[in-house]
Amino acid sequence: QAKKYANHIPYYITQIYFAEGQYDKVINYGAPLTKKRNIRNLKEIHQLVGQAFFEKKEYKNALPYLEYYGERSNKMREEDFYQLGFVEYKTGHFAKAIKNFEELSKVDSPLGQNALYNLGDCYIRVGKKNSARNAFAAASRMNYDPQIQEESLYNYAKLSYELKYDGEAVTALQKIKPTSPYHTEAQTIMSAIFLNTRDYERAMQIIEKLPNKTPKLRETYQKVAFNRGLQLYKDGRSVQAVKYFKKSLEVPVDQRTKALAIYWLGEIAHTQNNYDASIAQMSQFINLARGMKLPDEASIHMANYTQGYNYLKKKKYSQALGYFQGTVGGIKQNEMFISNDYVKHKVLGDATLRAGDCLFKGNKYNEAVRFYNEAINNKYSGYVYAYYQKAIIEGLRGNTVEKLLALERIATSYPNSEYADDALFELGSTYQEMGDLNKAKKPLKQLISNYKNKSDLVNATLIKLGLITYNQGSYQTAINYYKQVFSNNPDPKEAQGALAALEEIYIEDLGKPDEYFAFLESINYDVNSEEKESISFQSAETQFENGNYERAIQGYKRYLRSYPNGRNSLMAHYHTAESYAVLKNYADALTAYEAVVARGQSKYYAKALSKAALIAYNYSKDFNKSYELYSKLEKVASTEEMKFDAQIGALRSAYRSNRPNEINAMARKVVNNPRASNDQKATANFYIGKFAMVKKNYDEALSAFNQVTRLSDNEQTAEARYNIAYIYYLRRDLEIAKQLCINANKESSSYQYWVAKSVILLSDILAEQGDLFNARAALEGLIENYKEDQELINIAKQKLAKLNSQTDASSRLAAPEDNGTLELIDDNSNRP
Repeated sequence: QAKKYANHIPYYITQIYFAEGQYDKVINYGAPLTKKRNIRNLKEIHQLVGQAFFEKKEYKNALPYLEYYGERSNKMREEDFYQLGFVEYKTGHFAKAIKNFEELSKVDSPLGQNALYNLGDCYIRVGKKNSARNAFAAASRMNYDPQIQEESLYNYAKLSYELKYDGEAVTALQKIKPTSPYHTEAQTIMSAIFLNTRDYERAMQIIEKLPNKTPKLRETYQKVAFNRGLQLYKDGRSVQAVKYFKKSLEVPVDQRTKALAIYWLGEIAHTQNNYDASIAQMSQFINLARGMKLPDEASIHMANYTQGYNYLKKKKYSQALGYFQGTVGGIKQNEMFISNDYVKHKVLGDATLRAGDCLFKGNKYNEAVRFYNEAINNKYSGYVYAYYQKAIIEGLRGNTVEKLLALERIATSYPNSEYADDALFELGSTYQEMGDLNKAKKPLKQLISNYKNKSDLVNATLIKLGLITYNQGSYQTAINYYKQVFSNNPDPKEAQGALAALEEIYIEDLGKPDEYFAFLESINYDVNSEEKESISFQSAETQFENGNYERAIQGYKRYLRSYPNGRNSLMAHYHTAESYAVLKNYADALTAYEAVVARGQSKYYAKALSKAALIAYNYSKDFNKSYELYSKLEKVASTEEMKFDAQIGALRSAYRSNRPNEINAMARKVVNNPRASNDQKATANFYIGKFAMVKKNYDEALSAFNQVTRLSDNEQTAEARYNIAYIYYLRRDLEIAKQLCINANKESSSYQYWVAKSVILLSDILAEQGDLFNARAALEGLIENYKEDQELINIAKQKLAKLNSQTDASSRLAAPEDNGTLELIDDNSNRP
């Protein structure tokens, strides 16, 4: 039998030496055996020799023996993978070590924690910081070795900071205890993060809880509070922004940040019509900001611009003039240093026009014309208005021919301008004053024909045409014009003027009082009740004017019950709506505004459409209704600004009411509107991108979403970043999609929902690339840190379970065994 087991015995002798801890004997006896080809259990002998070198910390010598064993084993124990990985790690074979340490990434034990820590270091050495970050994160979640846990936590936090995962970095840094040797550096890193983070709210909460704040941390708090205020302001939440600007001013360490906070408080006060407060804040800003390098949108030029408007609204034209001139001069002087197109063009143009207006109000016509000419020559936005003002000035100077020529130019060259109807009306009035009644009628008729459903001047024009034709002796024609007024929702003054004219013609000129009374009856006008109606309406109107809105509503209701078609009924409906709106009873306000809209074109029509649409969108959430209202408003808007606001409202409503074609059409109008700000262009491009995604037109979607990320920084930007990554994922450009997900996680940190979506997509990409370790790590981090949307958390858990199953299926890790006996193996299964 001795010969039969001769080739088996060396393995057991080697094993006995190893079990006794006689590592030199293992090496001296076993190493020569590894060169023999007929020895049984040769693979295991290689392992025992390698392990002996390992125990002696001779890792270079251990490497070939352990690798021999690993290359020939389908499955290995946890300890085997660890030893092989550790030897490769110590000898600088980091890529090989990574593969073996990754086999232990799911092992929850002291060995598993050590493997993850070493895996993190290996990843750093091969330049894969993201993977290293994930390994240290996993090691820090294990409680076996406190020192390894602490070092892993710090490494994870530091790598998160370096890779711009600010939220995760702060969460980790907060866990580092004051007794830790890393605590001081952790505080320094946190200060740096707070200045760069976009999750300002959380940063403030953390800083507020920190005791004994250093001056540097106080300055950080000042800047973070300011940034949060600016973030809210850009999101359209001005009221909330004020709170944070004021918090920033409570810690006025940095003078530049202090100045900027004051500027935005002044800007908000102006938009809230609190002009005195805005004047005080803008004056303080201008004094403080001299010599500072400031952003274009919050510069001294912009402060002068807002200050000019403050004084203009208070009708203090000489003070306003100085600030508008300061705006114009400042922008021109610094044009080459200004990159913001809105400031460089829109603000410059508007300030030029307003300077002209201030001079016009002061009767300084020559100087006013100089500014108007500048607007015209440079084609500044609104330059047609300058043509109109110049025409009026020519009339005031007595240059009637030049006035007429200027007005005709507006009417013919700029028929779509908001001043075309004004020009036509003024043309007719001027010819009327000259006594040329036939020429006066032509532009007035053109106004009625072209602008009947758009202009507030229609009724005034009908009354003027009635007077002109009456003076020409055409009584019946005059009657027809005056009667048309009542088909166009006249206000009381217009109705009274038209009725007085009709009364004079029917009774005094034609001697037909019956026809006059018949007309009155046709419009439900009761001569006998006129005074009573007037008293009833005036009673409610007095309450409205005095701010007693509840009493005003009751008064208007009584009036409308008695006089549903009274001459003041339209105003009663409108002021009822206004009263409800002030009282925040938006449901009833909407009903009242819609009653005004239902009456058709009037001086209140566009305003009622605008306010009804706003309530339908923001309060009722009836997006179909708000879309219809905004669409009507766009068609009748009397100014380009009103038309643009209607387009924005219609776009948002179309999106919320799922109208793909309308979204696309309206978004393109907004994008191409010169009045659109960057944020508004971004919103329009966002909707274009969403529409294109539905249609699977990914090229167009990609182009639109890229514009969103270029032009804005808010929640829709975060969604756009995610969609860009997802498009590349769908196209199977996985490397690009992966990098975009990583970037999105950093850039969208204020919008955790989209960060979570990006992490899930990143995990899918990594899994498809075969990087199951990092795919799992991404989801594990998300599940640990994200608490907002349970649906996303459930998706992450389901995907993690699937990845764990995939990992288990492909793992070479052997199930734990308790094998304490030596067995003779008499077959060829273990031959090398």
